[in-house]
Formats: sequence, C-alpha cells, structure tokens
Amino acid sequence: MNKDLYSVKMRASRKENGRDQHISGAEKIVMEDKLDTICRQLLERALHHAKGRADLINLKIEKVSQEDVMVVDALPVSTCEVNTAAEGRLKLAELLKKSGIGNSEQILAKMEDTWGMRGAILLNVDTMERLEPNHDRGIRATYMDVEDNSDDRSQKNHFKEALILATKVANHKNIIGELCISDDPDYVTGYFASKELGYVRITKLKEGGCPDGGRIFLFRGSTEEAADCIHFLEQQKMLVRI
Repeated sequence: MNKDLYSVKMRASRKENGRDQHISGAEKIVMEDKLDTICRQLLERALHHAKGRADLINLKIEKVSQEDVMVVDALPVSTCEVNTAAEGRLKLAELLKKSGIGNSEQILAKMEDTWGMRGAILLNVDTMERLEPNHDRGIRATYMDVEDNSDDRSQKNHFKEALILATKVANHKNIIGELCISDDPDYVTGYFASKELGYVRITKLKEGGCPDGGRIFLFRGSTEEAADCIHFLEQQKMLVRI
C-alpha cells in the first residue's frame, strides 16, 4: 500500500451582496488510496448544505511528509447539559473564570464579531487586542485530521471535527482556551476547550435555525509568541488519536 499522505481541503461559498458568503468547509489528511473517496464525499457535502447551494467549490490537495506530522491524543471530553442559550452563555463565562480569565463578559461580547468570518479571532485576553493580520479572514486552524480515518465520512460529524480542531489549537503553549458556536443553522451545541479543562460540550449556545456562529482562540503571551502561534495553527500538520 502506498504510504504517501495528502492534505485535502474543501471550501464552498456563494456571492451575496457582492461578498463571498461561507457555506461549508472541511479538511482531511489521508493516504493516497483514499483520495478519490474523500474528494467525492467532500464535494457531496459542499453541494448539500443547510446554509444553501454554493456558487464556488474549491478542492485543494497537497502532498504531506509523514515526518512533518505531529500525532497527539484528543482532549478529554465532558458535556454540560443546558436548557437555553442564555444558560449556555453563563456556563461559558464560568469556564473562562476557571481558566484564569477575569474579563469574561468582554470576551463573550466579541463572539458577535466572528459572525460570517472565514476563520477565528485570535484574542489577547489581557489586552483585548485582536492579533489576526487580516481581521476579515481571521486565523484558520488547518492541516489536521483524526489518526484513524477508516470510517465513512460522507456526512459531517460536528463533534469529531470540532474535537480534532480544538485539540490542535489547545496544543500550542500560548492558547489558554477556545470558544466556539457552530455556524450550522441545524446545530446548536458549542464548546469551550483548553488543555486544562479538556473539551467541554455545551448543549445549547444558540437557537435552532440561527446561522450565526464563530470561534475565538484565547491567547496569552508576547507579540513574538503570537507570530509563532499563528504559524502553528495554520501550518503544523497534526493527526489526533480519538
């Protein structure tokens, strides 16, 4: 069997009021013999999404050196059951405080700035400064997948894909937490994740049918460390054991 690895990325969008509106995105790191199957699955996902039909679907395939790939264990997972989105936001604030972040209300208010962004906000939690070079694009954590990718992934698995991303993000020394609300109108569960607290699922962070969502990477450190963090999030290849 050919042991070459390939990174496959899919992004689907459509033009809306003169701007690109993100519809769907996903990525995998797979063996060469799975390329055909994975590309067809990602194309199928792009064509049938709750946010509508895409005008543009982009597939990017890159060869990856196995020597460049980190393999790490997934964050431990717990679930916080809540009845309302307001209760879920209160839980987020509580988790921020447990992580040594005192300005939780200011940080949660920043979530609205993520609506419609392609990537995430990288936020200095002490100065409240946004650290992304491009505030429209944000920071995109990329080049990651589950270590065992033998399962059928024709359908989106919100939980597993989010756990993989959260695990990668938490493995940089300057990231002290991550907030996420899905932009999928049909998925209301979000999470807080950190190396210390693990991946905490919060069962309701918005109302059903709401298309708003985004994520914030919570950073603590110097300007020089921010540059290293961005490079890690966007360039380091990683497989996650689940």
